[in-house]
Amino acid sequence: MSPETSFETNQKKRANGLIVEPDCGWVGPKPANTKTEKINQIKTEYVDSRALLVKGATVADFYEFPFIPAHISVQDLIRCVDELGKHKSFTVATGKKKSFLVVQDLDKLPESEQEKFIPLLKDKQILSSKLPDKMQILFPVTDENSVSQKIKSLTFLVKVA
Repeated sequence: MSPETSFETNQKKRANGLIVEPDCGWVGPKPANTKTEKINQIKTEYVDSRALLVKGATVADFYEFPFIPAHISVQDLIRCVDELGKHKSFTVATGKKKSFLVVQDLDKLPESEQEKFIPLLKDKQILSSKLPDKMQILFPVTDENSVSQKIKSLTFLVKVA
């Protein structure tokens, strides 16, 4: 008897040959349709702790969170992270204890200068300055192709427009 004939009618086979249960549909939050809905979902429902590369968003979309320009010097970045680290938690508009550090215009920097953010993406700290636990890094960009491969590998790309 071949494997194909042993399948029950409700089972599906993936390309790698694994048998999976029947698809039970979408169980997560309602999919967003507009840019505003997508941005609100990022602010309230996104649970992954990785940094986000948000294509199609601007700093103005995340006005309630602290932001820094991408062209900031390493010394100023350390001071900024140190200052943010002194605050143990941030209460955002939703009442959840989660906040974002928004980095403006990363896609406008040369790739060599973008690498100063890699320690923050890997360990949420730079030298001895550490970001608060519930703080996530956001990079609103217009062109994700201008972002270095190292940064892309440490972030999650979300398209809102």
